[in-house]
Amino acid sequence: MLDEHYGDLGACLVIIDRDSQLVLECLGTLPFAVPDGVKGRGWHDVLGIPADSSAVVSQFIVAGIAAALPPVIVGAGADGDFLMGGMTMPQQWHGKNAALLFLRPLTTPWGLEAEIDVVAGDIVAVVGVDHLEFSPAWGVPEIESLMMELRCGLRQILREQDWLGLPEGSTIPVVLRGLEPDTALNVCRALSSHLHQFLAGCDAGAQYARTCIGLSQRLQGQTSLSALVAANAALLQAQAGSVEQIRYASPWDPLGQAARSLNATGAFRDALRDERHCRYLDALTALPQSPRRLSDYCARVLEATLEQEGLAAAVLLKQGLHHELLCLSAAVRSQTDIESGSVERLPRALQVAVRALDAAALASSPMTSSNGVLTLALRTSAGMQGALLLLQADESVSPFRPGPAALQLIATALANTDAPAKPSVEEVGSHLLTPREMEKGIEGYVLDNMEGAIDQAVFLAKVDMPVAIIGEQGTGKMYVAQVIHAESGGAPEALVRLDCRAFRNRNEAWTRISRELEQGQGRLLVFKSPQLLHRETQSRLARQLASRISSDDGGSHYLAANRYLALFPEDLEALVAQGVLDERLASVFAGYPIIVPPLRERPRAVLRWAHKILEQESTLADRRVSGYTPDAEQALLQHGWAGNISEMRSVITAALERADKEWITPVDLGLFIGISADGKAAAAKERPFLARHEEEELAESYYAPTLLEELRMTLGQSLAASLATDTLHPLGAWLDDEIIEAALDRCGGDPRGAAEYLGTRSRNIGRWMPKVRQSEQQREASLLWQESRRLIREWVAGSSPQEEAPQQLAQDLLMALLMQQGGDLNVADRARVMGVSTPTYQKRVKQLLQSV
Repeated sequence: MLDEHYGDLGACLVIIDRDSQLVLECLGTLPFAVPDGVKGRGWHDVLGIPADSSAVVSQFIVAGIAAALPPVIVGAGADGDFLMGGMTMPQQWHGKNAALLFLRPLTTPWGLEAEIDVVAGDIVAVVGVDHLEFSPAWGVPEIESLMMELRCGLRQILREQDWLGLPEGSTIPVVLRGLEPDTALNVCRALSSHLHQFLAGCDAGAQYARTCIGLSQRLQGQTSLSALVAANAALLQAQAGSVEQIRYASPWDPLGQAARSLNATGAFRDALRDERHCRYLDALTALPQSPRRLSDYCARVLEATLEQEGLAAAVLLKQGLHHELLCLSAAVRSQTDIESGSVERLPRALQVAVRALDAAALASSPMTSSNGVLTLALRTSAGMQGALLLLQADESVSPFRPGPAALQLIATALANTDAPAKPSVEEVGSHLLTPREMEKGIEGYVLDNMEGAIDQAVFLAKVDMPVAIIGEQGTGKMYVAQVIHAESGGAPEALVRLDCRAFRNRNEAWTRISRELEQGQGRLLVFKSPQLLHRETQSRLARQLASRISSDDGGSHYLAANRYLALFPEDLEALVAQGVLDERLASVFAGYPIIVPPLRERPRAVLRWAHKILEQESTLADRRVSGYTPDAEQALLQHGWAGNISEMRSVITAALERADKEWITPVDLGLFIGISADGKAAAAKERPFLARHEEEELAESYYAPTLLEELRMTLGQSLAASLATDTLHPLGAWLDDEIIEAALDRCGGDPRGAAEYLGTRSRNIGRWMPKVRQSEQQREASLLWQESRRLIREWVAGSSPQEEAPQQLAQDLLMALLMQQGGDLNVADRARVMGVSTPTYQKRVKQLLQSV
């Protein structure tokens, strides 16, 4: 009798001898076949629980204490894994000291095809909200509404390729695809920060709510279900700790405990699931929400609603600016179809209900039923948004009633539209920090005086003498040159740029330079990176600029009446000391140098630059973008911007390519510095006075690593992360591809110039490019590679041609790092990291050791 009873429940009761660990009895049925029988066998073998979970169950059995089991996987080695929950309790069974193990199947997140949607390398995240408290006015329906509103917030942050599930109790499952573990952790910090900013404005049962996130990466050989269970266990572990360790007793404590108990199993709920509601929610979340197509969205919502059982007609209303209720869409279900129409075409009972409804009554009674018409209020945390009215088809059939989560989703869609019936800003306010709209039409250099560099440029525009403009790459040196030219009254076409990096040899360089020196009148010649010219070319240029006399053709004559500027990446004395800049050329430009400080020393200009670039790039891409979220602005301010404005433009352009949303987030930018999981800006640590004083004294003697040294450190970090996570990326091949692309950029896309810089033949560039393009998507998708990518491009752009080819130099760096860090790897895996075959790798190792 008991056996049939447990079987009908889909559950089973396993009775275990605590002393011998053998199964004494099994009532009901297990979800998998046990060919060798159950009785008299060890419970480990019978249940097929994996080793990590069986240790947990053993502790429950040995302890002899009644307790709820966490979700466990059973049936390992059978046709498939099965997820079960339940409880254990001690019990005497026919004179034996036994433990009763009650097991009941748990449901996995709705819509998640585990083995398809979670592949090896994916990161499973379970987002949970705890510290919820029940009260007579706040309970399970409010939790459903809250979680659906949080899901809408998550959708704004997550990328298109990520999977976002429906709320399961007080949790939301997420699958992050194509991310390294460290990057996924940063993304989850951004998610948690975003949600905490919303929860900070909640009241009632959610006034103390917080979010926690459990993470797990599915590894090779691991089932997707075990990765889900691991992420869920991580969430429950995170929620077990509490910031508030001591608190006074409250009459609401028992209700708070009930709320936690109902969600004790996280994403795997021990509950009867109404599949009609899940399918309805599925249909609603799949609907596209466009502010310009609100009528279409509302019509499809009513169509999905009337497809449910027991409904004859429906109407969707929205609260207007003056609290009037405006009809957005109406529909009637016929015997063959669902027809949209006006309120006048609705059944009379529904027409009467619509005309009698007012916003005040709706606010006081969010759900009413009269004359077969069910009226449901649509509200968000910001206030009333509208109403959904449903007409029952037949009194003999219980009609479908949308749940709190579905109503919340519809209400959120209404609140986020720009329809004429849109409520005022005060009514549709949000608990989220309001993002600042993008500043548009910013003129000039975003009102950035560059710490006096612009004032100095305006003054020197009145003086006819060569001027040096000194600053790191991307700081805006060319703009300073444009200011000098404009202030001196020069025409725009009279500014001539001479990029010394683009010259393939010294003959070409001097031919172009001498031609420009002798042409025109009233022009401004700007020499970009003249320290990269051959020393003989530098000497000839210095001699002619100092004397203003040319003697190339055997005779002597004055140069044309032009002005001269030179852009240098470092102080002139430092470049002379390094042996890359001719001392006479340095003296020509050394009279009144203009120092352009890096962007990190101009924090007030960071956000204005970011908004200016976003406006420019979104216009070029024909994209509608409103601006940055508060977290994104915080990350922009905290980032070091070693590449200055050039790096910022590259980051923002990549963010626009990755995102398709209205607001740019930290996840889109790939910047997470300054973001904390609690939604608060990370405060800068105050340094002791003596520490600051010592830093100031040591500032002049501080050693700044070269770009090549920085690249070596960054490659070492990328390699270490790759080895730690067992994801062996072909870093050597990526290194080659980046250098080839950077060489082409340096030479303006000219294959001949790139080949000369790389020390190879022009035809090799064309032969390599298909492979370079093929790896581009992988390189761009790896956020761990982006810093190496930036340094490679800066190094190639700023270095002069050397005896050793840049590719060989970089490969030797990576090879040495691999030999230091990859001691546990076999030869095949090392070759894989270098992106070559095993024989080629062994040959390179031999050559490297011989050169050492």
